[in-house]
Amino acid sequence: MPRNAYRRRLAAALSLGLAPIALPQGVLLRKRATRLAEAQGERQGEIAGSGEVIRLLAVGESPLAAVGLADPSETVARHLAAHIAQASGRPTHWRILARGGYTADAVRRRLVPELETWAADLILIGLGVNDSIRLRSARRWQRDLTLLIADLHQRTGPTPVLLAGVPDMHHFPLLPPALKLLLGSRSRLLDLAATELAMQRAQTRYVSMQLDARSGELFCADGFHPNAQGHALWAEQLAPAALALLELETTSQLR
Repeated sequence: MPRNAYRRRLAAALSLGLAPIALPQGVLLRKRATRLAEAQGERQGEIAGSGEVIRLLAVGESPLAAVGLADPSETVARHLAAHIAQASGRPTHWRILARGGYTADAVRRRLVPELETWAADLILIGLGVNDSIRLRSARRWQRDLTLLIADLHQRTGPTPVLLAGVPDMHHFPLLPPALKLLLGSRSRLLDLAATELAMQRAQTRYVSMQLDARSGELFCADGFHPNAQGHALWAEQLAPAALALLELETTSQLR
């Protein structure tokens, strides 16, 4: 077992001892924290191009649901579609299937049934914060992701999957110290589990989340959700893996 993996598992196990202190903090925080709404507007669109359309399906929790943004077109889904269109020259249709507060299991049970058969070319999955908050085990998280992907594939076909990394919640400024330690270690554990799952699956790539939640320039006023600039940077980080899964060459045109 790699030393980093061992440390993450050990830290997650030890941090559970903080639960009697951290969980009441979490209850109080939910009552006091600023609540941002999901942006209204069409959760799909198309970037212009020529030739056969490329279809991107983005599945996830509050960031993909445009919480804290002015419009769904500011999300990572639309920005990633723009990178794909720019690299391929082809029209790229983006579509969002997401809801704030949902875990991987909730997305599978409550949102996926709403999705009709849709021949997507790439699925982006951005989940993990709500699973971390619920202290999901690594095994449960991997199982829920696997079932989610299977249910999505029943509607999209055997589409390549891009797994976005779970953000390190230790850096979320909104959280008090004990909760930072508990949720930070849990989110790092689930991030490791997502990495391992991607390595076990064909046509699946994992890309770590490299947004620093300590940066006020990249996050909304709640200190919890990425703002439009954060979404744009996130898409830039995801783009090379997306292009590889789509078998498109990475070009110098990518911003």
